[in-house]
Amino acid sequence: MMTEEEIIELEKTYSESKIQHICVCWFRNTFPQVANLLFAVPNGGYRTPKTGAQMQYEGAVSGVSDLILLFPSGGKASLCLETKVPKRKGSSAGTQSKNQKAWQMLVEQYGSSYAVYHGLLEFVRIVCAYLKANPQPYIDRILKTYAIYR
Repeated sequence: MMTEEEIIELEKTYSESKIQHICVCWFRNTFPQVANLLFAVPNGGYRTPKTGAQMQYEGAVSGVSDLILLFPSGGKASLCLETKVPKRKGSSAGTQSKNQKAWQMLVEQYGSSYAVYHGLLEFVRIVCAYLKANPQPYIDRILKTYAIYR
């Protein structure tokens, strides 16, 4: 069994990609009936100029969140989730870009929720708040089983 503090410390060593993967795995295992309504938007990472131009041509939008839960709840159309590494002293890592902040304002203006998360425990609390579910049973299970998500 791990403590919340131990998980948070461990996740400080993870990449954004690994944090996102762990969170998607947790969601899909926890809510299998709507598992595929949480999906990644392949908008980040390195792209060649040709690939970047092709993505723009096809409709890619700068600043779009990493994950979208396309499930209405509490009068909101969807939950947009931006994955960030835990904040590190003296680094801009873990903070939103200007384009991400602008996209957040836009989706919130038109009826969606938006949240930034930095690890699994924060993700669980955000998703549960959005779905109007008590996060504590899920947190308790994670503390007992976190090793399966690593």
